[in-house]
Formats: sequence, structure tokens, C-alpha cells
Amino acid sequence: MKIQCPKCGFSREVDAEKIPGRASLATCPKCGQKFYFRDPEPEAEPEEQAVPEERPEPDRQEQDGQEQEDIWSTLESLDSEEQEPAGTGFQKRSRGSFRGTGSRVPWEDLQSHGVVDGFYQTIKQVMLSPMPFFKAMSVDTNFAPPLVFYLIVAEIQVLARFFWGLAGLAPQMDSGTGLPGLGMFGAGSVMVLFLYPVLMALMLFFASGLNHICLTAVKSGTAGFWGTFKVVAYSNAPMLLAVVPLAGPLAGMIWSVVCTFLGFKLVHRTSAGRVVAAMLLPVAILFLISSFMLVIRGVSGG
Repeated sequence: MKIQCPKCGFSREVDAEKIPGRASLATCPKCGQKFYFRDPEPEAEPEEQAVPEERPEPDRQEQDGQEQEDIWSTLESLDSEEQEPAGTGFQKRSRGSFRGTGSRVPWEDLQSHGVVDGFYQTIKQVMLSPMPFFKAMSVDTNFAPPLVFYLIVAEIQVLARFFWGLAGLAPQMDSGTGLPGLGMFGAGSVMVLFLYPVLMALMLFFASGLNHICLTAVKSGTAGFWGTFKVVAYSNAPMLLAVVPLAGPLAGMIWSVVCTFLGFKLVHRTSAGRVVAAMLLPVAILFLISSFMLVIRGVSGG
């Protein structure tokens, strides 16, 4: 059943079987409007008994609705929490209980937004409102939408680099198979269209796995691997700034790191210090490995 607020248009799909038969009043979690989402069932008792019994029920529902409005007003964003309409007998649920249906990510609701608008709205929310975005994001095992989103951003990046390389505003892409310098002609074009997305997909899984191991090491991976995976995938949105020559890629990388930090903190519900430690741990490991290799090379050369 689709319950939609007549005032602001906010809607949510709710399993009709889980709605109590006598429930008919709802309070919109976004604008606070109270409305009937279906006709109230008639009372079987005589009229003189039905009135005093039915009147307190809306009052109690209105009181509960007022409490929920007070809760919503303290949130950083009215659109940042998963909430079922009041008056249906539902309690506020955690993100994990909305697997596949409770996510507010536009890219994961293409039936409502469409491909172009879903992609645009997701980019906009990640870059301009990362905290509400990651607070509202559900965590589930459906990795296809974030993976496809990540690959689209990666393809736009490489095409932008090629274009600005032709214009002389960025280094030219070579014709070999090295990453990220994939050629755009002959065999190179095939690499960009087919092999590059495969390699980027593998890179996404590797980066997500490494980050999740580090988060787990500092006791912060509470949302599981797929929570980390979705944060890494959607936090790549600012890399679209690569369409801006010169400073665009650097700005996008910094912005992406900030979004990743906020995503880990909010999705895994952990402290900023633990997230910083987890994000710096791979850098420290790579530094130690590089230092070790240099020492071995120096000893071998000596």
C-alpha cells in the first residue's frame, strides 16, 4: 500500500498486511500533516457508545503524532531518518530493517525518479547534503545499484580526462593498457568500454574490503561489509568534478575523502576518531611496505 501525504506529497510503500485493521490515521514524518490514508472502519456498537470510545483514540494518536513531530524537529534533516507514518501502529525502524525498500537513495528508486534524475539527485545529495544522505541510506546486500553508479562516475572521469587531454589542459592518455591512462583509439577504446569498468569494479570491491577490515580493526564496522561498500561507491560522486580541468580532479578527490569520512561515521555509527584511524591505517600499511621494499632493495644493491 502506498501512503502519501496530501499536503507535501511525501509517500512510502507499506506492507498492507502489517497495518492493523482498525488503523486509518497517519502523521506525515516530513511536514507533520495528519490525514486519513483510508476510510475508518465503522463501529459495531450503538451510536451512543461508539462516540465516547472512538473520540479518545484520535486524541491518543494525535498525542503520539505530536511526540513524533517533536522528535523529527530535532533531527538535522526531516528527510534523514526512516520513519513509518504515525497512527498505523508502526515504530521507527533501524536502517537495516528496510532492506531493499527503505532507502532514500534516488539512484535506487529509478521507478520514481528515472535514470537521469535519479543519478543527478544522488550526485547532488552526496555532494551537498552528505550527512542526511548517509543517515537515510539503507544497508542491504543489493550491490548492483551502487556498483553501476560508481562505474558511471568512473567512465565520465576517463572521458573527461581524454577530452581535456586533447584540448591540452590535462596529460594525454596513452594508448597502452595502464590505469588510469587508457587509450581511446583502436584497442584502447575497447579497453575503456569493457576492460576499464571491470578493473574499476574489482578496485571498488578491493577498496571496500580493505576499508572494512580497517574499520573492523578499530571496532567500527557495525553496518557490515555492504555498508562500507555503499559508502565507498556513493562517496565517489564528487569525482565528477574531473569534468573541470586542472583543479577539478584534486578538488573532487578531497571532497570524496570528506564524504567517505562522513559516510563511515554515520553508517557505522561510530566516532570520528575511529574513522580517522581506520582511514589512515591503509596509508600506514602502504608506507611500511614501501619502506621495507626500499630497505631490501638497498641491502641487495649494497
